[in-house]
Parts: sequence; structure tokens; C-alpha cells
Amino acid sequence: MGLRKLFSESKLFVHFLVCCFGIASWVDINGVWVELPLLVTSLPEGWTLPSYLIIVSQIANIGPITFAVLVYCYKDAKLENPVSALIIVVGMAACMLLAFFWKETTIVAGEPHSTALLALNLILALVDCTSSLAFLAFMASLKPHYLPTFFIGEGLSGLIPGLTALGQGAGSISCVNGSHTSSNFTKGTWYNETVPSIFPTFGTPRFSVQVFFLILFGLMIVSLISFILLNYLPYCKRERVANHLLETDTDNGNGRKGAYTVCKPKYESTNTTNSETSKETVLIKDPEQGKISTPTFWFLLAQTIVINMLITSFLLSVQSYTSIPYGLDTYHLVAIITNIANPVACFFSLVLPVTSTIPISALSISGTGFGIYLIVLAAMSPYPPLTGIEAGGAIVVTSWALASFFLTYAKVSIAGRLRQGGRNPMIWYGVFTQTGALIGAITAFLIVNIFKVLQDAPYC
Repeated sequence: MGLRKLFSESKLFVHFLVCCFGIASWVDINGVWVELPLLVTSLPEGWTLPSYLIIVSQIANIGPITFAVLVYCYKDAKLENPVSALIIVVGMAACMLLAFFWKETTIVAGEPHSTALLALNLILALVDCTSSLAFLAFMASLKPHYLPTFFIGEGLSGLIPGLTALGQGAGSISCVNGSHTSSNFTKGTWYNETVPSIFPTFGTPRFSVQVFFLILFGLMIVSLISFILLNYLPYCKRERVANHLLETDTDNGNGRKGAYTVCKPKYESTNTTNSETSKETVLIKDPEQGKISTPTFWFLLAQTIVINMLITSFLLSVQSYTSIPYGLDTYHLVAIITNIANPVACFFSLVLPVTSTIPISALSISGTGFGIYLIVLAAMSPYPPLTGIEAGGAIVVTSWALASFFLTYAKVSIAGRLRQGGRNPMIWYGVFTQTGALIGAITAFLIVNIFKVLQDAPYC
């Protein structure tokens, strides 16, 4: 689908609003993670803080579970609209509170802990995890053309905080030459010896943590305004699907039962037809028409689990083990490239959509292959192959870029394919997205924090 054809069948301003709406999905929780290099220098947990955040975040999976149960119990209620609005408003409030109370600590079990940060992170994780279901269910009410744009916004929810933290100088580390004093015992006498060494030093941020969280608060305001306009602006309401695609258990004429049948969707129009109505519904041929068989449906959901297990949680948890052995420049470049590859892949899926199962699977396999290579590098830390060689760092950066690109491309393509089945498959997609992320997070936590299988490489 070329850009000209795409925008002839959809509206650029609505794409912009959908993108801004998608930013609210993870921008706040991503902001907490990219700000960790500054948080750990002021909070009592130090570098054990990420493990606390991971544990707290897993409790948040009660959010999407609750939403899925409510959707099942109240099939006719469109819960995604009020829930999506609540998600954004709660995220806004949490970002504002973080700006002023992130340093507050209390004594728990005799030790100081960052209770304010952990409690607010739980709230952020609760609403962001739920957004995986609610936001996608809401997107099922818009034309299929806007779904890749939503994922571009979701990708920007990681890129924007990352670039903001980069401009802030969060986590900037440099290696400096220095020396330390070593005590030695020789021939019954202790003496001090000055030993030259290279050690890391953290840069001073250009603006405070408080300002950073206020920036996130501003981004959430933009997302809330976009969501309101998508719901109530007549210009945007014309892009809605009035008749959702239906799931059926009847024979579709080809011997296949239980397939997700794509009907001709009705898009709302504000053309006046008579004095009694101010709005008519017209039929527009949907270029995405097709059928999703039940085996294909579950096969795509299985891929969704693997993709999100890798890209959403596990690979990010071992990122430092794959890149720091090749130097600080490689480490920082990997962090930037992965955040850029995500929205780039979403843009490709917008211009070059992939809806067939085999090409989608090829994208998944390609991304998984690069992901496995990165996992092997992490397992070999602190001395993976080609350390100390410039080509080694280039290969790692390229592998991260391709893994992020292919897995994101496959993820968005699966969502687009399942979108052909309507609202319910999108909710299932959200459920399996969170399931994969949960499996990846628990696996990484056990490997890194409990069994300590991976070994850190020195910064310098």
C-alpha cells in the first residue's frame, strides 16, 4: 500500500491523533526505566532497584486479566473507551506525583526503601499493561489503516523518553584515568602502593529528575487530548467502523467452521440524506477482506507470545550483558538503535503491510534468530567473541537493530492480520502480548537475579 493510496483512504490528521494516543501506552513506565541511571544514585536500593521494579510490575498483570474477564462477562458493553480514558488520566496523575515524591523513602523491615517510587511504578505498570488490551480494542473501532500508526505511537513511547534521557545526560558514563592506593604486606611490613587504574564516572544531568517526569506528564496530556478528539470530533468519527467484524461458529460455505469472517465494514459518514437524519452509514469496500481460520488464529497468537517474550522483556533484561563487553559506545548505541528500529518497523508495516501467514512467520523467525544470537552473547559475558575488536561492536549493534526491526514488524503484522477478525481477536492479541511479556520477565529475573547465570562486564 503506497502512501498516496493510504492517505486517500484515510486522513492524515487522524493518523496524527492515533499516533499521539499510542504514545500513552508505555511512555510513563518506559520513562521510569530510562531514568534509572539517575534514580539509583539517589535511592537506597542502588542498582538492585530494577529487580524490585520487575517484581512490582508483575503484580500489575491483574489489570489486563480483570479487563479480559469484564469483557467476557459484559460482551455488549464497549468497556475500552472508559477504560482507555482512565488509563491515560491515572498515568498523568502518577507522572505528576513521581515528579514531586520520587525520592520519598520509608523504613520497611528495618531498611529504607523507595516506597513512593515503587507504589507509583505499580500504578503505572497496572494501567500500561491494561492498555495492551483496552487500546487495541478501541483501535478495532477505527479503519484498519490506522492500526500500524498506533504501533508507531507505541514505538515512540520508548523512543521519546529515551531521547529525552539522552539529552538530559542520564546514564552518561565515561572512563577516566586515575589511581588507587593498594596496601601490601611484604617481609613483615605493611606499605601503601599507588596503582594506576581506569574507572567509570557518571556525568551531571542537564536537568533534574523532576523536570523529566513533568515532561512525561505533558506527553500524557497530549495523548488524552488526542483520545478525546478521536472520540468526539466529527472529522474523526467518520473514520470509525460502525459494524465490527464478527466471530462465527457457523459453516462459511467452504467447510471451515470457527473461522473469523471479515464482513464489509460500515464506516460512519456525516453526509446528510434527509431532514430527519444528520448522519448516514455507507458501505465501503475493505481492502483487508479475508478469513482467518482457527488454526491460523492460534498459530499467530503463539508467535505473539514468543515475539513479546523476546522483544518486550527478556532481551531488554540482558541488553547490558550483550553490549557492555564491547565498550560503552556500543552500549549507548544499542540503546538508541533499538528505540529507533521500533517505530521504523511500524512505519514499514504502514507502507508495506504484510498480512499473509508465511511472510509474517518469516519475519518472526528472522527476528528470533538474531534474538537467539544476542542471548548467546549474553551467556558468554564478560568475554563474548570479538571483544576488543571494532567489528564485534558493529555486529552487536546490527544484530540488535535487525532483531528489533524484524520482531516489531512481525508483531504489528500479526495485529493487522488479526484485526481482520474484529474486536475479540484484538483483545486476545492483547492478552497473549502480556502473557509473552510476563514469561520473558519472569525467566529473565530468575536467570539474572536468582540463579545469577550471567556475569557483568566491567564498564572500563
